[in-house]
Amino acid sequence: MTTDRRPDTVELEELDQQLAAADNNNTDAIVQAVATYEARLAAADEAGDSDRYRGISRAYREQLITTLDTATQSGGWAFLNDILNAYHPETGDELPHVTTILQNVTSRYIMRTRIADGVEEIPVDALEFFSSILHRLDGEGYEFIVEGMHPYGWGIGHPDHPVAEDIHDHAATDIFVVNPMLEHAFYADQHLAIDLLERIVRDDSIQLTLSHPTGQISEARSLLDAPAGAVSNFDPTIPRYWDWQEELDYEFALEDDVEQRIRQIVAENGLDSDLPSDWEISDLTL
Repeated sequence: MTTDRRPDTVELEELDQQLAAADNNNTDAIVQAVATYEARLAAADEAGDSDRYRGISRAYREQLITTLDTATQSGGWAFLNDILNAYHPETGDELPHVTTILQNVTSRYIMRTRIADGVEEIPVDALEFFSSILHRLDGEGYEFIVEGMHPYGWGIGHPDHPVAEDIHDHAATDIFVVNPMLEHAFYADQHLAIDLLERIVRDDSIQLTLSHPTGQISEARSLLDAPAGAVSNFDPTIPRYWDWQEELDYEFALEDDVEQRIRQIVAENGLDSDLPSDWEISDLTL
């Protein structure tokens, strides 16, 4: 018999009431709910009560994301941006506890905007929110926050914010978070994404060897998992609690010229020998 070692959920009457009021299109209530969630997690963290911290998060994370997302679709970018500014990564030495909630909802806003209106309509403040988090990450800790960075790739090609350059620069710091950001960049614009992939793997200043169950692999081999993930049969799970491919009526199809450039990277890096003779891009999945 397997024992469930996850912490019990923690019910907070005040937060329950605020979320219930927010369901009635009360934007003040959702602002209060975000504040309550942040305060209760901060108190649990300060007390060193990790079980209570995880219990609160487990009980309310999905509901808070869904409620804030609904309010954002109604209230628009100005409403969400006010909340981002209140809990911006630059407001303190530590990232706010509500950061993962805001990453999720902001990701949804970015993705919907790009597909409906084009990359240039994505608010710069939304992308700066993500870049300010990325610049705080050092490859350690912040598991859910690192996960929440993946959709930053949807901003690639923005005329007023250097998403590709940010991802490139971060490759030397933490290739593991770069890989999924690059995969999301392929969903957004596969031609810009392959440009970025080529620049990173051909950057002589980034020569990493990574541990993998199959042995030691290069950063080029690791990053090829990004386009492989895009063509695979696995549905993306980030942002959490949202089937974005269904809502946005999105389907990825790799274009022939992009596939040839991926194959060229494989050949340049001598990776053919570890692949079947008739290998497909999906065979590059790690």
